[in-house]
Amino acid sequence: MKALLITLSLLLTVSLHAQTAPGQSPTGQGGQQDTVTRDGLWDGRLKGGNYIVRCNSIIALSKHEYISDGVARVVEVNLTLSSSMVVRFYFLEPYKPESGSSTVGAATQALDRAKGLYEQAAGRVSPDLAAPKVVKNYPTSTHAHTIEFVLKEEEKLNSLFGSLERSLRTGQGRVFTE
Repeated sequence: MKALLITLSLLLTVSLHAQTAPGQSPTGQGGQQDTVTRDGLWDGRLKGGNYIVRCNSIIALSKHEYISDGVARVVEVNLTLSSSMVVRFYFLEPYKPESGSSTVGAATQALDRAKGLYEQAAGRVSPDLAAPKVVKNYPTSTHAHTIEFVLKEEEKLNSLFGSLERSLRTGQGRVFTE
């Protein structure tokens, strides 16, 4: 009987430890990870590159949405740091005006179809071709002291914002993986 109780308590301890392993956060979803670290660094491992910042260097964090040139909806996360660098993470998609006009609806459908065909063809050539990339036209859109990353899905940008917000509020390091 004692052996059975000891075995059950060991199994329970191992099970509880596996559920609350150090450095794990329950916020990861759909293959995303937001892991707590003890080094005080926020470490973003994104498909477009990596970004590491000391949590106590983050002064402000913002997230906002806007329409760019009437053609793209942009959701943007900005970090203000205790340096001259500005870091920008964003998601963009074609802007779809909310209107009952059949012309607008047809144009939107045509854009969506063209985008789908492009991604399908690009995916056959190379999976990386369909991945969004930051585009800069020197000197028009090149911003001095600006680091930019584009994410393919708005949900991932929202998760990234949550990870950064937790690091800003707690000063605790994290590893965010797209």
